[in-house]
Amino acid sequence: MKTWLTYHAQALRLVLSRFQKNKLSTFLICLSIGVTLALPSIAYIILDNLNGLVSNVKSESKLSVFLIENHDEKLVARIEIALKQNPAIQRVVFVSKEEALTQLATINVNKALLDSLSSNPLPDAFFIEPTLLDTTSIESLKNELSKIDGVETVLVDDAWIKRLNYLLQLGQKVLLLLTSLLGFALIVVIGNTIRMQVLTQQAEIELSKLIGATNNFIRRPFLYSGLLYGFGGGVLAGLISWLVILVLNQTVTEIAASYQTDFKLIFSSNYAALTLLIIACLIGLISAYFSLLPIYKKS
Repeated sequence: MKTWLTYHAQALRLVLSRFQKNKLSTFLICLSIGVTLALPSIAYIILDNLNGLVSNVKSESKLSVFLIENHDEKLVARIEIALKQNPAIQRVVFVSKEEALTQLATINVNKALLDSLSSNPLPDAFFIEPTLLDTTSIESLKNELSKIDGVETVLVDDAWIKRLNYLLQLGQKVLLLLTSLLGFALIVVIGNTIRMQVLTQQAEIELSKLIGATNNFIRRPFLYSGLLYGFGGGVLAGLISWLVILVLNQTVTEIAASYQTDFKLIFSSNYAALTLLIIACLIGLISAYFSLLPIYKKS
C-alpha cells in the first residue's frame, strides 16, 4: 500500500512540475474546458430557476365556476356550502355579476362597448383554489364541479402554465443534447492534448520501457494530467457561471420588479457545484484514458 501511494505521489508531483513550467498553456486549456462546461451549466441554472418559478405560480392556479343565468340566492348559498365542504378545495371566493362588471369597467379597456350594453351579460361565479395542483386532481375536481346543480361552466385557468411547462421540457431536452455534444467535444480536445504530450515525450517513454517501466507507471502521469485539466476546468466553469448569473441578475431583478415580484436567478447549491466538478474531472480522466490506448497496443 505504501509503495502504491508513493508511485501516485511521484506521478502527481511530476504532473504539477510540468504544469508549473507551462503555466500559460495549462491555464488556456483549463479555460477552454471551463468556458465549454459553463454553457450547459448556465442553461441548467436558468431552467432550474424557471422550474421553481412555475411551481410557485402553480399555487395561484384557479378554477372558475360559472353559474346558470336564472337562479336565486338559495342556490348560491347551497353551492357555496358544497364547495367549502369539499376537501379538494382550499379556498372559495364568490364574485357576483355586478362586482364582475364593476371590475371590468375599472380596467377601462372598451368603455364605449360597456356603455352600449342594455343588461349585464356576465354570470355569477365562484373562483376556487384547489388543494392538489397536479393535472389529474384538477381534472377530477373540474368534472365533479360540473355535475353540481346550478353550475353551467367550469374553466381551469392554467392553460398558459401548461404551455410554459412544455417549453421547459423542450429546454431540458435541448440542454441534454447540448451537454452531450459539448462533453464529446471536451473528450476530443483533452484527449488530443494528452496525445500530443505522449508524442512529445515518446523518447522518454521508450527509454522507460527499456529499463523495465510498466504500462501503469508510464500512463499514470498522463491520467493525472487529464484529471487535473478537468478539475481546473470545473473550477473555472463554476466561477464563470457564477459571474454570468451575477450579471444577468442585474437585468432579471429589474424585469421582475416591474411585475411586483422579487424573482432572481439563484446560483446552484453546493451539491450542484460539486457535481459539476466531478463531471469535469471524469471527462478529463476518460479523455486521458482513451488517448493512452496506443501505449497498450504497443506493449
